[in-house]
Amino acid sequence: MRVCLINPPPHSVQEPMYDTPIFVRPALACLGATLREAGIACLLIDAKFERLPAREVLARVQAYRPDLVGLTAFTNEIKPAARIAASVKEWSHETTTLIGGVHVSAIPERTLNEFPAFDLACIGQGDYTIVELAQALADETPLSRVPGLMWRGEQGLLKSVPRQPPALDGLPMPAWDMLPGGSRYHLMTQRGCPFTCNFCMNPNGRTVRRRTPEQIVQEIEGILARFGPRDPINIWFDDEIFTVNMRRTAEVCDTLLAAGLQKRIGWFAQTHVNVVDKPLLAKMKQAGCKRVGLGIESADETVLKSMGKGSTLERAWRATRAAREVGMPLEAYFIIGHPGETVESARRTIDFAAGINPEIPIFGIMVPYPGTSVARRAERGEGGYRIISSEWNDYNKQIGGAVEFEHLSRFHLEWLQTSGYVYVFLKNRRIEDLAKFVWQYRRQGLTILKKWGTQAIRALRGAQPARKRAPSGATPPRFEEATLVQPPEPSPLARAPLAESLQVQP
Repeated sequence: MRVCLINPPPHSVQEPMYDTPIFVRPALACLGATLREAGIACLLIDAKFERLPAREVLARVQAYRPDLVGLTAFTNEIKPAARIAASVKEWSHETTTLIGGVHVSAIPERTLNEFPAFDLACIGQGDYTIVELAQALADETPLSRVPGLMWRGEQGLLKSVPRQPPALDGLPMPAWDMLPGGSRYHLMTQRGCPFTCNFCMNPNGRTVRRRTPEQIVQEIEGILARFGPRDPINIWFDDEIFTVNMRRTAEVCDTLLAAGLQKRIGWFAQTHVNVVDKPLLAKMKQAGCKRVGLGIESADETVLKSMGKGSTLERAWRATRAAREVGMPLEAYFIIGHPGETVESARRTIDFAAGINPEIPIFGIMVPYPGTSVARRAERGEGGYRIISSEWNDYNKQIGGAVEFEHLSRFHLEWLQTSGYVYVFLKNRRIEDLAKFVWQYRRQGLTILKKWGTQAIRALRGAQPARKRAPSGATPPRFEEATLVQPPEPSPLARAPLAESLQVQP
């Protein structure tokens, strides 16, 4: 049994940090590690990191001749993943294709119905699912014995029992050595988040599962010894909320200090305003933290109460003030487009952002990601939402185009987003920082300007944009039966018309 795992190339380069990253995909390293530990031959291909076009990805697959090809995808990556799977099936009908990741975990039935090039879906965390699937295919045993799968049977889609999230201390170290060396490494010290934000599907579950501080230090030391990543912030902790347990966070910092790693790494983590204070931020800075991210999201108290985040403006002020007092640089996250958003509530958020003056302000536009409360409300037309695109490539919070409001057009949302960035810098007289920011994100800015220009031309001409169709693939093989899943009725999201003035190719 030979397995190939792929991070597909981007649809287009919209956000260079993610579309042309300086770091390899952590999921590949984690899955590669469990496969290797089980003695299963595996090839990892990170097409985004290596800047590989689809034809080169297929060439590597053909040279390796795997029995199973697995792809990972967020929502705005699902169509590029499907194109790779379709090319694999066209080359070899015998090769089984598997799709994993957040998107398919949220809507597995719809994903398999929409993209026939995927033979199977991995639902939830796949550390052990990929191993058991490979063994089942090799031994020709029933797939129904492998938790966390969905596939096609003679009478429709079939589903095995859910996969329970793995205990992290039992997993092998991520197989970073199976991937090219990066300038930065993203790793997790824990998985899970106890909060219930309406814009997040919480793919790692509500229960927080932790690795030991010693495991974290061992992984970092291995990365430094083998790759020597040189980015000023060369370690990113990708935990949903790094300080969710403040005492444990202090222990992690103490272990980093005891190993002397604060002299060899600069690290970043994001957290929640409820679980951070001045002493902890000071310890994080002492242990090598160069910047911390805070999800503030909105400055409207009504919005904060309804989103399930459990935060308040007072707590946000307190957390940002504590960071300032210890000299910790801030990256602050805000969302324009919460349910019921108005121009006034959006402006309050922008004013608040200018008031705390983070080193890096980030304004995203709400995306109704599958599996979230926001998506369900948008599908029902609640909260003032109007879905304007069923194109998954548009599900990008910076330069996407998924929703607008009955009283706020997409152009108006994007104008508020852009003016938010400008206002924060100009209000605080940070002209040089604004110039650097514009230069760093010039590609995104040009894309937005191009989009606005195209929208204006189409509005003047009254153009009707063509609907986009999902790529087709070879008919997948059938597998034995387990639990039969009835095909869902098409959702309003699937039926939503494309807005004439906004449906443009980024």
